[in-house]
Amino acid sequence: MAQNYVVPNIYQDYSDQSQGYFAFRFACQRCHWQIDTTPIRSSVSTATNIMDIGVGFLGGFWGRAAEAGEKIYGTQWHTEQAQALQKAWGEIQHNFHLCPKCHYTVCMRCFNIQLNLCTECAPDLKTDGTQFQHQMNIDAQREQIEQQYHAPHFNVQAIPSATSPDMLQPPLTPPALPSDRSQQVPNQASIAGFATPGYPRLVSCPTCRKAGPPGKFCQDCGTKLPVPDLFCPNCSEQVEANTRFCPECGTKLYKDS
Repeated sequence: MAQNYVVPNIYQDYSDQSQGYFAFRFACQRCHWQIDTTPIRSSVSTATNIMDIGVGFLGGFWGRAAEAGEKIYGTQWHTEQAQALQKAWGEIQHNFHLCPKCHYTVCMRCFNIQLNLCTECAPDLKTDGTQFQHQMNIDAQREQIEQQYHAPHFNVQAIPSATSPDMLQPPLTPPALPSDRSQQVPNQASIAGFATPGYPRLVSCPTCRKAGPPGKFCQDCGTKLPVPDLFCPNCSEQVEANTRFCPECGTKLYKDS
């Protein structure tokens, strides 16, 4: 009587019903080492057995027999597949061990037989120590290389670049504007009122061309003199004649006599 095994779920089914064979692949749950089982020939998927149970005939009695035959064939295939899996696991199970701590089924390479645990749950001290020491040697060697390393000098002028010279120049910064508006040079529009800085002290008469002090009429011929526009020297606001204070910023426009 064949022995029944509890097959762990670590296999892949590569059985081919059309070709009539069963095949399985088992893999370690730690390192994923794999082993393929020997293909097992099916006894129900041959052309002779298919014809015997009526598969392939169409119509009438033979058609109904074909349907029944396909159902029987499918049931027989799955039964035989389960038996083939039992047989395949029985052949290769000596390559695997079940870890009682993590319940992983692992290969011989990942199992510590002396401790009856996988190498993940019970690492081999000698192997682990050797690996740790080797890693320390690698780190020490890298540190030594970094301390003695000197970067070579590269001729960057010989390397072609798509950057134009103007792209390498720093951007030109605009000149800083003075914070105090009183330091700005007044223009003609900022000259304000009588007795203010920059206002003309002499005006020329358009009729007699006689120069005289500014006023409404010429002192020689009485011609009406044009009065220039008056502006505040601080905020350039236009002001009326004889205005003592700017209506916009309050700047005093006349000096006290």
